[in-house]
Amino acid sequence: MITINLLPNEYRRKARSPIGVMTAIAAAVLVNTSLFAYYGYLEFGTSANIETSRSVLQLDLDGLKSQVAYHKALQKEIQTRSAREKTLSEITRNRVLWTKTLDELLDVVHEGREGIEHFVWFEDIDVKLEPSGGSSRGGYGRLKAAGHSGSEDYDQVANFLEDIEGRDISGLWQIFGKPQAPQARINDADEDLIPSVNWSFPLTIDLLSPDERVANRSVAEEAGQ
Repeated sequence: MITINLLPNEYRRKARSPIGVMTAIAAAVLVNTSLFAYYGYLEFGTSANIETSRSVLQLDLDGLKSQVAYHKALQKEIQTRSAREKTLSEITRNRVLWTKTLDELLDVVHEGREGIEHFVWFEDIDVKLEPSGGSSRGGYGRLKAAGHSGSEDYDQVANFLEDIEGRDISGLWQIFGKPQAPQARINDADEDLIPSVNWSFPLTIDLLSPDERVANRSVAEEAGQ
């Protein structure tokens, strides 16, 4: 049905939107504005913070990578040097300073007993080293010499061999075991020699194991020898 309003304009009721519609539109506008604002915050706020944090962490990671690489290089160098040091230590433990050893052997000769030297001399000295790890007598090495004692008294030979293992005379005890039992024979007298009588005897002393030598050196160092 068609309705025609014939009233003049000033008497007509002005058309207004329903309150419910206005409320719904306002709510929709508010929600959309809030969503847009939240999206803007995420896009320009949180995302920027995340990107900044990621950049900082990436810089830290790049710095740590170089430090890790340097640490690995140091570890490799430490392992190499440790292996080298171990090898040198084993060589040092097994090494015998033969010049010093012969000097100490001569010290025993000159020290003598009761202020009298052992009148002893050697025709030759032979050193034979065995592969490490031997357990039997002479398994690590042996020093042999053909000795002479210029004295009519056989006891001089026994005294000399006994002094070789004396700790107060030389350091031979640190690297050698006890000399073998004295075996000597008297030579024919020669009046052109002084002394005219001498005894020939073999000198045989066995090299101790590396562990025994290290232990003896430690004992000597503690004793201040």
